[in-house]
Amino acid sequence: MLLRSRNDALVLLVLVNTLFFRSSALELTTRASLPDPLVFTPDQNWDGIDGQWNSFTLRVGTPQQFVRVFPATSSQQTWVVQPGGCAYTDNFGSCNEQRGWTFNISASSSWDPIGNFSTGVESELGYDSAAEYGYETVGIGGLGEGGPTLLNTTVGAMMSLAYFIGIFGLHPKSTNFSSFNEPSPSYMTMLKDEKKIPSLSYGYTAGNQYRLDKVLASLTLGGYDSSRFTPNDLSFSFAPDNERDVVVGLQAITASSTGQENQTLLAEPVTMYIDSIVPEIWLPTAACEKFEQIFGLVYDVGTDLYLVNETLHQTLLSMDPNITFTLGRTTSGGQTIDIVLPYAAFDLTAQPPYQGLSNSSLYFPLRRGSNSTQYVFGRTFLQEAYLTVDHERQSFSVSQCVFREDAQQKILAIKPLQASSNASGSGGGDQGLTKGAIAGIAIGTVGFILAVLALAGLVWRNRHLKAKLGRRISSAADGSHAGSEGIEDQGPNLMSKAELDGSSTGHEKWPMEFKAPNPEEVDASQTQIYEMQGDVPEGAEVDGRQLSEKEGMLYRERKYNGTDLEVSPVTPTAPPEYQRRAAPVNGCDVRRVPLRDGGTHGVSPITPVSDCSSGRWTRRRFSFEEEDGQHEL
Repeated sequence: MLLRSRNDALVLLVLVNTLFFRSSALELTTRASLPDPLVFTPDQNWDGIDGQWNSFTLRVGTPQQFVRVFPATSSQQTWVVQPGGCAYTDNFGSCNEQRGWTFNISASSSWDPIGNFSTGVESELGYDSAAEYGYETVGIGGLGEGGPTLLNTTVGAMMSLAYFIGIFGLHPKSTNFSSFNEPSPSYMTMLKDEKKIPSLSYGYTAGNQYRLDKVLASLTLGGYDSSRFTPNDLSFSFAPDNERDVVVGLQAITASSTGQENQTLLAEPVTMYIDSIVPEIWLPTAACEKFEQIFGLVYDVGTDLYLVNETLHQTLLSMDPNITFTLGRTTSGGQTIDIVLPYAAFDLTAQPPYQGLSNSSLYFPLRRGSNSTQYVFGRTFLQEAYLTVDHERQSFSVSQCVFREDAQQKILAIKPLQASSNASGSGGGDQGLTKGAIAGIAIGTVGFILAVLALAGLVWRNRHLKAKLGRRISSAADGSHAGSEGIEDQGPNLMSKAELDGSSTGHEKWPMEFKAPNPEEVDASQTQIYEMQGDVPEGAEVDGRQLSEKEGMLYRERKYNGTDLEVSPVTPTAPPEYQRRAAPVNGCDVRRVPLRDGGTHGVSPITPVSDCSSGRWTRRRFSFEEEDGQHEL
């Protein structure tokens, strides 16, 4: 790079400084602008008639009404229970509590009705409910918990017993009620759009009542809690069907207990959908029959449940088996992980009116599935498994939960897809600068050092040129090319300038031109030169004729200094080798070089702009010529 002045050097330093800090600053700015993950704290309540599950509180409507819900990985909507959902019983107070409190549409001034629609989630398993939909205000968390509140969110108010407790949808897809051109955004999407969470992702485990002193559920929106599971290297990609996207390959099921050999429970591998809206584990009928043989389970045709009496319950407690589910990306081969469930995870109680029950009963949460659309891991599985889902990268992970009394929450964010191309799917926590930022800093550091060296070279170059030009001035004054020590101080008070004259009219310039400076161009700090007066030549030296003072000065200058005061030193005669030569050829005679595409270009840097067949050849004017346009040669 050619640096002509200190200003150029300063510009270079600014550019290098920009390169030095741009990558790291962009990375830090992106990170600083991202919101933290949102921890949705669960209640102390354990709700449900298909088992006892840890629930979460929402604030719905204006004025706000409180409802308890279960997180739903398969739904994108919020569902609440209307008071009419307790019409099956005369005890409204008990039903209202059992169903997680109800929501009264008529008591809310912010309800904007849409219409009646079917919920349509897990209909293959027999779940079917109609709901009255509307746009409503929904806040996360109970009174005083400080969770965000969103306006005009999609809410379905239902009365069916199919989903006994309200639902909080975690899926980010939109809902289309009437037209695909006017989709209703999901709650998760609205949270991200309003910068409440960093990305469309979450981490969830259902919690359980059998470990420690009850382990509460964990739900993190926009990230995950790394303290709740043992990490592994296996990540899964979404299945192509967005109605069943979180799908894993179930390669094996193994039962183990003290004093007994391991038992294989899965005859053929299958694919399993992970859906927290479902309480049980749905497996192929053949696998369910294996469970029946090994554990003595009895299938109740009337309820489609494996009801457990007290005798069988004691037997299972004494066996205390562990059930291991081996998961892979596909149903065979490849990397796998094991999720182990103790018998306590299957030791649940069902209450009426679940599946038509008249009385409460212990039951084993295993259901028979008839085809691949019915094979599901529900909340029973998520008691011991931690699910991390990244919808932006369409990937997820499943990990074994850990349970420690002294565990400290460790929330990590999952970055949005556009923030960093190097962020990993479900494990892309915010753990420092990315490799790109580090590389940018390294490149910037090298560039900064080079710029400093270039600036130092510029200073040395300027000083060297000044000294060299001073010597050339002195040499021109005495007509020699010899060293000029001691002579520089006797030369004329001139400033040397190397430049291309912008006012040229066609004459070629020779490399260096001397100009007398204007007074304002002279640096005020420049050393002033005092010129010693020469002596007057003797008469013999000028043929005996007495010379005038002026003639003596002219003679002395020609003899000793090699200059003629009658000729301006500003415009010396150009040396012969720099005299302009005639144009060697017509432009149209310049040799052309064939191109690969069949055309040609000229060797001359001057581009022809007219057809040589006309006998006239033109070129574009140089920038220093007086008029724009073209010039004939």
